[in-house]
Amino acid sequence: MRYETIHVGTMARTAVVRLSRPEVRNAFDAVMVREVRRAFESFRADAGVRCAVITGAEGSFCSGVDLRWLGAGRDLPRKEHERQTLEISRMFRSIYDLDKPVLAAVEGAALGGGVGFLAVADIVIASASAVFGLSEVRIGVVPACIAPYLLLRSPQRAMLKRLFISGVRFGAAEARAAGLADRVVEPGRALDEALAEARALMDCAPRAQGACKRLLRELPGMTLDKAMRHTAKVLAQIKTGQEALKGIDAFLKKRKVDWV
Repeated sequence: MRYETIHVGTMARTAVVRLSRPEVRNAFDAVMVREVRRAFESFRADAGVRCAVITGAEGSFCSGVDLRWLGAGRDLPRKEHERQTLEISRMFRSIYDLDKPVLAAVEGAALGGGVGFLAVADIVIASASAVFGLSEVRIGVVPACIAPYLLLRSPQRAMLKRLFISGVRFGAAEARAAGLADRVVEPGRALDEALAEARALMDCAPRAQGACKRLLRELPGMTLDKAMRHTAKVLAQIKTGQEALKGIDAFLKKRKVDWV
């Protein structure tokens, strides 16, 4: 596929999505929203992609929504604003719903809606020099469409509340404390470390990984009784599938599985 605002490449079965609007520190506009969603939807059926990594071009991760795009539509009807916001939400949902591991490699700034990419990733690796901020309140708006994912990712509700209502910038250590980053690495190493983590994830069965992600999405909304029945069905299906047969056989024979 051809893209204007992102670069997509594949390295050893890992798709690397690089946000690339460096003139605005990789802020997203309508075009990038469509292109990111299209890229992640294409990974769903691509057997050659086992993992995906999101990163940014030229020393910045993502500065959130492009304020020129936001400002250009300020006189549009409210319904149009709702439509635009839903398009942004659908972009994040396409990442969150991907049944393959998604990693974020953060160098530079991840601000406003840019933090949404961290919230929908499974593993976030941040440079020690990275800067974060839920800065929407400082320009009179709110981090509404990324809020559900932030609440799902972070158990630190009190910390999130402070970051929401203050709009302050914070560093990688605080991002990790808030549950927005999983590892903090030396500056310039985030992408390399994310790719190494992706390679390690390929030691695991892909369908089993997808089932794990679906369970974590589905179980919070279930009663305990429903969860018991649902998980029994899921495990029965997985245990009788080709992956489990292959994996158990390899374990008993003490050999490594190539999960192609």
